[in-house]
Amino acid sequence: MAVLHRLAASGYNGSTPIRAPIIFPPRPFLRYLPLLIKGPAVYQQVFFRFFILFLSITAAGFTTLSSPLPAADQTSPVDRSRPQQVLEGVELELPDGASAAGGTLFIPDVKARRLWRFQPSNAQNRWRALGEGEGAFSATFYQLGTLYVADSAGSRILRLEGNRLVPWVEFSDGARPNDLVVDIYGNALVTITREGEVRRVAADGTIATVASGLETPNGIALSPDGQTVYVSLYKPGVIVQANVNNERIGPFTELARLEPTERGALADGMTIDRAGNVYCCGAAAVWIFNPAGALLDRIETPQRPINCVFGGAEARDLYISTFGGVVVQPMRAYGVAPNPPMSGPAAHPPGRPPTEIPPTLQADLNRVYYREGHRKLLCDLFVPQHDASGMPAIVLVHGGGWLKGDKTKFRPLAIKLAQQGFVTMAIEYRLGYEAHFPAAIHDCNAAVRFLRTNAAHFNVDPDRIYAVGGSAGGHLVGLLATAWDVPELQPTGSIVALASNTPVAESSRPAAAVVMAGPMQIATGSVADRSHRGQESNATHWIGASIDEAPQLYHLADAYEKISSDDPPILFITGSKDNPERDHPSLARLQELGVRTGQIIHDGATHGHWNRAEWMDRVVADIVEFLQQ
Repeated sequence: MAVLHRLAASGYNGSTPIRAPIIFPPRPFLRYLPLLIKGPAVYQQVFFRFFILFLSITAAGFTTLSSPLPAADQTSPVDRSRPQQVLEGVELELPDGASAAGGTLFIPDVKARRLWRFQPSNAQNRWRALGEGEGAFSATFYQLGTLYVADSAGSRILRLEGNRLVPWVEFSDGARPNDLVVDIYGNALVTITREGEVRRVAADGTIATVASGLETPNGIALSPDGQTVYVSLYKPGVIVQANVNNERIGPFTELARLEPTERGALADGMTIDRAGNVYCCGAAAVWIFNPAGALLDRIETPQRPINCVFGGAEARDLYISTFGGVVVQPMRAYGVAPNPPMSGPAAHPPGRPPTEIPPTLQADLNRVYYREGHRKLLCDLFVPQHDASGMPAIVLVHGGGWLKGDKTKFRPLAIKLAQQGFVTMAIEYRLGYEAHFPAAIHDCNAAVRFLRTNAAHFNVDPDRIYAVGGSAGGHLVGLLATAWDVPELQPTGSIVALASNTPVAESSRPAAAVVMAGPMQIATGSVADRSHRGQESNATHWIGASIDEAPQLYHLADAYEKISSDDPPILFITGSKDNPERDHPSLARLQELGVRTGQIIHDGATHGHWNRAEWMDRVVADIVEFLQQ
């Protein structure tokens, strides 16, 4: 009954399924049945209501709990349409805190004293052992192009360089690191369980104790914006939270409490998804709480879970280390992308555009620009370091078929454009498996309003805010430009104003837009054709229905149908091998209405060429020339 009490406190009303696999045996009801039948009428009424509730829960089977989520979080982030899987290929004795880098997974085996690198795309060598016998590796974290590894037995933190583990820092007092998290600047927070501490290892290797007096601190995680740290306390089964400060962390407050089992609550390893939901391994399941501490769901595993991390090609598979191996749980949520390298050789990968941030630019990373309920939408801003006021600005919207990708994909383009004198704002937006249309365009419109609202803060000219997007991001930018006056597509949450008493801008109309290989037509053309034919379609997942099921939503998402004479100028950029004909209907319509437009075709270029080193300078030059006209 403790689980029912917990759900009731989170908004239980007996209506919406959460699919938490919990079994309720009838024995407690049967044990007290004779007493309750003969007892006072009020006891009989209470018993009858609980018995009806028990029957409604078990009607669908003992492995499904029909209970609701809190009103603001009606959708579980767990994707149970696909089954759990167990990684195979090697025998893992005791896997612990894994981490992901793109499609690669790093798994420490603390008992076997080795680190595994798992690459599912490498058919010849999917598994490779690293650092065999060099330490008892309890946790890993990937950040800034570097893998950080906690060696509990060796009282040290190591980093992976090539295929070698190299010591980074050692704890001279013999403290044994348990779990760790690394922020976007390379500062690590480490739990020291026996001493009840959290220690901070700065990027320069300086060590300081930033929290003490904690009861068995174990797992640790940072919120997506890096402003809140979460620590799981193993024995009491409590997740605590505190604001992050370089000098000291705290005071801690309780976020959530895991339900105890016969073995205790055992709050273990943790991770965070892009929406800020907190995942904590317990004695019998992975518990998922929203940023306010409300229970969203539980993921049961064949054996006790130890730690978990998001990974996979789309960053929406949850890899759960357990006492029986690594379990893969498909999700409807996305992991937080690591920050790309910002300096040094790693920021200049061969054959790819650099991610180094030059000293001429001020970077404002993971800035919250919009709030929708508990969800914080983040952006990366790059501001030229000079005294000019009234600078032009560009909102950059990444692609990924509306279902994948993140704001760091446009990091090189954002830097290049900022070096041309633009304030650039690369945004994240809610992808299709997290939230269906129109959530993504709400976020994009909110981004333009954020810049316009805070124009003085960033020295931006509010009348020269532009938008650039590629692929699915190109479609969203096209919709920004042609549907800026459609009420249903405007943000419904809170746009962040950085100065008090600053009025929020009401217009999301960009001064001009650049659509790079994005489909303007959604209710007609190839996007609609795939949906009509019943094919597995990105648009169907993004919108949440096929065009035959919800034609009105496809029309609402159609940028071409909303073209009008008061639209801003729109430039189309594409490659000769990337279906330039897709732009022709929009070009013709814009020209007919007298809206400035044009198309630039890069000969020999394929889809996504704007993110490739050999094409980036040409793309930047074309964008700048159009926006400066």
